[in-house]
Amino acid sequence: MPSRSRFALIAVLAAAALVRPAAQAGEPGSTFRVFLKDGQAIPSLGESAFLGDRVVFTLLVAGTSGPPELQMMSLPLPSVDLDRTQRYATSMRAAHYAATRGDADYAALTAEVQRALDQLAATEDTKRRLELAEEAKRRLLAWSADHYHYRAEDIRELAALFDQVIAELRASIGESKFALDLRAGPAVPVMEAILPAPGLRDSVAMARAAAAVADIGEERVAALRAAAAVLGREAGVEDLKAAVAKDLDAELAAEATYRLLATDIAAKADAALRRGDVEAIAALRTSLDERDKVLGSRRPHQVARIIELLDARLEAARLHKVALDRYAAVRRSLLEYERRVRPVMSGFDGLVPVLTYVQDGKYTAYERLVRATGRLSTLLGDLSAIEPPADLADVHATLASALHLAGEACARRRLAVTTTNAEIDREASAAAAGALLLAAHVRDQMVVRLFPPKIQ
Repeated sequence: MPSRSRFALIAVLAAAALVRPAAQAGEPGSTFRVFLKDGQAIPSLGESAFLGDRVVFTLLVAGTSGPPELQMMSLPLPSVDLDRTQRYATSMRAAHYAATRGDADYAALTAEVQRALDQLAATEDTKRRLELAEEAKRRLLAWSADHYHYRAEDIRELAALFDQVIAELRASIGESKFALDLRAGPAVPVMEAILPAPGLRDSVAMARAAAAVADIGEERVAALRAAAAVLGREAGVEDLKAAVAKDLDAELAAEATYRLLATDIAAKADAALRRGDVEAIAALRTSLDERDKVLGSRRPHQVARIIELLDARLEAARLHKVALDRYAAVRRSLLEYERRVRPVMSGFDGLVPVLTYVQDGKYTAYERLVRATGRLSTLLGDLSAIEPPADLADVHATLASALHLAGEACARRRLAVTTTNAEIDREASAAAAGALLLAAHVRDQMVVRLFPPKIQ
């Protein structure tokens, strides 16, 4: 068939495809589905979302009267058939597109095809006609893929005719080697059949199924309460009401039991931590597993949080145990150091009034400053004769710094008195303040280091 005649045939088929009734479902509404691994299709208001290892959606529980009950749910991903859930969402979007914009968009496409055919017929250059035909086919196939494969059979027919035209044009320009591309576009993906809106019994059954696979106790209870609220407006469904009430009572009892379990485990773990008892905390993990099994493993999410707490307490207990063992090993040397350094600290305490006067810029007799300087020099000598244990080396160094600063404060104040230099007096005040601050830190650290370590 000559190419120009074939263009006319494509135009006729395109027009015929436009008026041909579309075999598409009507408006599907907004009830999406989340498919569980056992095949149950949980109704969802709008699409679900996948966040990490969870599927989040709005559970829809509908009755025969009154508005439906809605409950946000987040199911663990292993309980959900991800492929079917995503396919169903695609099918829902495709059905919605077909029922709303499909025909209008397809009409625009066929108009575009008609314009392309007119341009082909009006072009004399064969190579240019080939380019236009190939571009028209590419756009045709791209439209099909981008529009949920709407009117896929019609698109296949048009694409197949373009293939034949392209083959003839290639042959006419002397292309001896070419492949006749008979593809009518990408394969149409498998679609899930759109399910009807669930009735009362199906809706309640799906709510119970969602509650059964939920691993968060609050969501299990909330799903059952939503079902109970819907059933409360219905008559003649006493069997459903009794079943849901039984499920709800069991979940509320489990919630209370697991709260007590968490409180008990946490209290025992904290007590063991204070003792540095690593073995006791490890034993609590075993006890938790056993008690959870007895309760039917109904709260995996809550148990996971308890396990996280135990793991944190176990690591803290190990560190605390190391600190306690270290303290036990060095306790004698710490107490011996405190005994030897006590006269030095007492001597410094006796000079606190003088240093406070210097810090505040108050009058201090020159002779007191001289005596204080001598006394500080003696204390420094006494301190240097004491060898601190490694665990108190930093405290020892801080005490030495406090004595040095105190001596500098007295020396600067004496110089300020003799020279009446206000700047030197301010330097004396700063040195005295630093000495008092360091000495206070030494006293605090001695109290901390001389006693068994505490949990921070």
